[in-house]
Amino acid sequence: MSSDPAGRLPGRPEARAENPWWEEPPAGDLALWLNDPEPEPDPADPWLQEAEEDDLASESAGEDAWSTERAARQTDRTTAPPADAAALNLFRAELHGLRALAIALVAAYHVWLGRVSGGVDVFLFLSAFFLTRTFRRRLVAGRPLAVPRYWVRTFKRLLPPAAVTIAATLAATAWLLPPSLWDAVQRQGVASVLYVQNLELIRAAVDYEARDAGAASPLQHFWSLSVQGQLFLLWPLLVLLVSPIARRTGRPVLVLTVLFGLIGAASLTWSVVETAANQPVAYFDTLTRVWEFAAGTLLALLLPVIDRALGARRPEEGEPPRGRVLRALLGWVGVAALLAVGLLLDVRGAFPGWIALWPLAAASLIVIAGHSGTRWGADRVLSSRPMRWLGDISYAFYLVHWPVLVLWLASAGLPRAGLLDGTVVLAASALLAWLLTRLVDAPIRRSAWLDARWPRALAVAVTSIALIVGGTVGWRTALARTPAPEARSIASDGVLTTPPAEVVPHGWQLDREWPTLPHECAGRYDPPTDFPHTHCQMSLPASATVTGVMVVVGSSHARQFIPALETYASERGWMLVNIHMDGCPFTRNPGIGAYCAGYEGWAQSYLQQVDPVLVATTASQTSPDGPAETLPVGTAEAIQAVLDRGTSVLALRDTPRWPQDQFACAEDVLESGGSPADADAACGAPAAEKLAPADPLAPLATLTGAEGARVTTLDLSDTICPDGRCSPVLGTIQVYLDDDHLTRTFTEEALEPVVTERLRQSPPVP
Repeated sequence: MSSDPAGRLPGRPEARAENPWWEEPPAGDLALWLNDPEPEPDPADPWLQEAEEDDLASESAGEDAWSTERAARQTDRTTAPPADAAALNLFRAELHGLRALAIALVAAYHVWLGRVSGGVDVFLFLSAFFLTRTFRRRLVAGRPLAVPRYWVRTFKRLLPPAAVTIAATLAATAWLLPPSLWDAVQRQGVASVLYVQNLELIRAAVDYEARDAGAASPLQHFWSLSVQGQLFLLWPLLVLLVSPIARRTGRPVLVLTVLFGLIGAASLTWSVVETAANQPVAYFDTLTRVWEFAAGTLLALLLPVIDRALGARRPEEGEPPRGRVLRALLGWVGVAALLAVGLLLDVRGAFPGWIALWPLAAASLIVIAGHSGTRWGADRVLSSRPMRWLGDISYAFYLVHWPVLVLWLASAGLPRAGLLDGTVVLAASALLAWLLTRLVDAPIRRSAWLDARWPRALAVAVTSIALIVGGTVGWRTALARTPAPEARSIASDGVLTTPPAEVVPHGWQLDREWPTLPHECAGRYDPPTDFPHTHCQMSLPASATVTGVMVVVGSSHARQFIPALETYASERGWMLVNIHMDGCPFTRNPGIGAYCAGYEGWAQSYLQQVDPVLVATTASQTSPDGPAETLPVGTAEAIQAVLDRGTSVLALRDTPRWPQDQFACAEDVLESGGSPADADAACGAPAAEKLAPADPLAPLATLTGAEGARVTTLDLSDTICPDGRCSPVLGTIQVYLDDDHLTRTFTEEALEPVVTERLRQSPPVP
């Protein structure tokens, strides 16, 4: 048995009076409260350690941010008699209304304002609040925490509606969205059902090859559910970790408060730092959101103390609370503050740093205000029938509203919804959410048969995951087996005026259109030191016998020419090595910026190591806004340093850059039945508008170095922009895979023969 420092038992009145961390034990459970040995696990179910009936009902209700009123009220009837209402986990109608308010803000801001509402932060906060009440109750009562059972029943509730939504969204994607978006949505569908969507979005945001990472995906909103899912796994483990200390000291609430206070402080600090340094990534990062979860946990732990100090009462007790007017005003201040997030200030670039304290503080005021006992309090409005109804479908509404909005905007070709169509989107979302709740969520949530045995509940969760993973794999497999066209017009055929049967590459193949070499650098070709955002690849195994080495350096615009260089390198028995760095030209420019700083020096060191016979790079640089093609500052100096070591250089002219995604632009025309000529009219431009009138590489041709090393310039503009016109589709081949990179298919089909022949005629190595 544990005792406090004065030697008094925690259950005695004098301990209660002096210990603010006191938690009233449930009636009849004093032995458990005093940390006597826990009951033996049920031998029929040893893995799950089945707890008491009240915990089963509690978990069936789903004590998370998405609970329904009926389920929560059923939990109240099961957990304790009305006489103990003051200390019990009774259904709080105003918090159910807070769910409704949060989802209404999220949806309205998404549809009309395009701003951060703070509603998602409230969901994280409430999720932690309800989860903590579950485990606090068990820990204080001395019952088994039964963490695996909590996980199984939680994801049994959450996964089926999510899986149905994801499956429907994937089907709608195949029907309504262009093929170039299919790959991203497929990946995000799997990531969403596995609760790693936020990590997938972070990966895409920092992936240079990701197509338009800022574009909206119909499954993008699953990022917040992924954060919740990850924390639903982590939080019970943390409670389990400190439970021996909590039970041994007899102060479980104090132990949990210290633990989650420290975690919250660390996460908030990181959130502020990361948001300032890299806000787009920080927005989706679980670690920057942990403190919001910790804030909900701390309020759940401290609320009994706050309620006792402020004289809180629940309607079930039949007594008015202390400070009724103050409580009513406090509740309205919380509601007003929550409504004002993002409305008064555009805080899109500030979340989730310290500014997220705003919506969490607003939600805390509503929770602390609680039942005001007045007719005009915010709790009366939040407890009204419309708010309760919206609270009941809040989970399903969150699931469906974003796909409905994105798919509508995509099919209508609109950047944002107006008043009328936005209202229709919200109404359609509410109807779908109600159906999803009635037909999927509620039957599974209330099923006593599923809750009776853990394998049944686990099977529901596993089946939900398998539905999405299996369906996505099947879809991708079917696309991969699409037969090649029987006849294809080559790029040299120019711009076709009739719609072809097929244009390649297809949109779903674009992830394979980035050039790669088959082997990781090894042996003497392995760089002695790593450099950020570089990845060394080579064309042959390190053990291969080679007559020389060609190294590609510079940005991704140098990398895109690799397929055009492979034949020439192979003919001469050269090892082709790629050490490009996305976004960084090969230039000796002190003002190049922090991201690219040091790359040229690192590349020069690597060239010194492998002693290549030829270095290839893109030397000029085009602009998406016009013919401002230049030779970047420091390019000649970097190339001269290579020449001085006796290595020749192949300098390629840059390709056109565009203000829009050329593949998507042409795809929109072709998918609607247009011809490549129509796509050219909509998306193309005269070469004079994209390239300089004279080749900027001309000054480089005069440079020479040791041992006869020289510069060979290569201008492929007449092949990329034939007849003075830069078109998105030549023959039946898409020229661009995004706004400025060539497809691998076009490079192999159109450029490789030209490059090989020109280099044969004018060898770049003396």
